[in-house]
Amino acid sequence: MKALATLIRLHGHQLDGKRQALAAAEERLAKAQADLVQLDEEMATELQQARDVYESTYTYGAYLAEARLRRAVIEACIKMLQDEARKAHDEVAEAFAELKKYEITQENRDRQAQEEANRREQDSLDEMGLAMFRRKNTE
Repeated sequence: MKALATLIRLHGHQLDGKRQALAAAEERLAKAQADLVQLDEEMATELQQARDVYESTYTYGAYLAEARLRRAVIEACIKMLQDEARKAHDEVAEAFAELKKYEITQENRDRQAQEEANRREQDSLDEMGLAMFRRKNTE
């Protein structure tokens, strides 16, 4: 019984660690997506600046090439982080299933022990009742 409780506790800690890893992966993914949105806004601002100020058009081409390169890097990072988050999610699901297996086993054992205790108590009460009945009939 103690071994099962220890396994439940161990798998609970492992599940917590995997949940933290999942949260960290999702946080990194959200930051990368926010960086992409920020880059899009920056590109829109630079385009408007190039339209408004003629002298800005000379440097806009170089900026645009660099911005496209940054965008490609961020998109590759997002793809990698999505894969990492998916993997972490799968690990959490697997760890949860493993923990649940042990918890269900513990619940079954507890239920069986309670049923056995109830049966013994009922047997004891039945025996006392029979003894009282016999005493009463012999009197």
